[in-house]
Amino acid sequence: MKKFTWGLALFVITVNLSAHHPDFSGVWQTTYGTLTLVQNGNEVKGWYNLSGISTIQGTIDDQGKLNFTYQEPFASGEGWFELSDDQMTFQGQWHEQNSIQWYSWEGIRSEQRSDLKWLVILESEWQQSLSESEYSFGEMLDAFLSRIASLNIRHRFIHNDQDLFKYCLEASSLPGEIYLIIATHGDKDGLIAGDGLINAQQIVRAIEPIGNLHLIHFSSCNIMGGSIPDEILNSRSEWPGEFIVSGYTKDIDWGGSAVIEFFYLDMIFDKNLTPQQAAQAVLDDIRFAGTNSTEWMDNCGFKYFKPH
Repeated sequence: MKKFTWGLALFVITVNLSAHHPDFSGVWQTTYGTLTLVQNGNEVKGWYNLSGISTIQGTIDDQGKLNFTYQEPFASGEGWFELSDDQMTFQGQWHEQNSIQWYSWEGIRSEQRSDLKWLVILESEWQQSLSESEYSFGEMLDAFLSRIASLNIRHRFIHNDQDLFKYCLEASSLPGEIYLIIATHGDKDGLIAGDGLINAQQIVRAIEPIGNLHLIHFSSCNIMGGSIPDEILNSRSEWPGEFIVSGYTKDIDWGGSAVIEFFYLDMIFDKNLTPQQAAQAVLDDIRFAGTNSTEWMDNCGFKYFKPH
């Protein structure tokens, strides 16, 4: 009986130790530039930019070592990382496929700033030809919100899913809370950028590296009428605090969307409401925002989803 009890206790201890893995997730400044890692249990994936976007895929073993393979645009290979006791640095090595020469790869965890907020606006050109004047919704938002000294704004143009992924990966390394606005033509199946469609799977892939993502707002028609919000929310088991996905279920009036979004973002960044509170304020305070039309404005179908 005593022998059986000891064996059971030893078994429990072994399971608990092996179930605990060091935390590699986060943004790292490394020998080869910024590296973003996402961890799920003992599985780790990551991205860095070396001659183009490069990827890491690996597994943490029972000793806490991350063994990985990497893929760069013109090379591939394998390596390993080990965290320091305080999990603020790592040491490791890598070698290229078909080579026996190993090289050092070291990193230090980037500082995260809870006091910083970043509004990242990714926009596709709206005009289709030279017959149309150039205009940008993102530039209007930038001009309106630049008065808020505590807010950092980045505005870029995207033309395809590779651009979307590139800028989202760069956003993942910004030290603070990330609020993402995607402004393009759209329908319930995805974003229309350039000559192509950016579908739900490509959107989910693009935002995956952004760990501290507090809002995704689609300044696009119809996006909220399909499966994209649910696919985004189901792509992670945990989201930051008051995270939501917001946007429109139908074709919307330019003037109506401008009123909504100036109010919406002002509530978040100037009045310090959470995204959920601000989205509800839009529906409560702007009569045409949701499902009700007014004498001069059709309803805009504004909607938001929060994690289940």
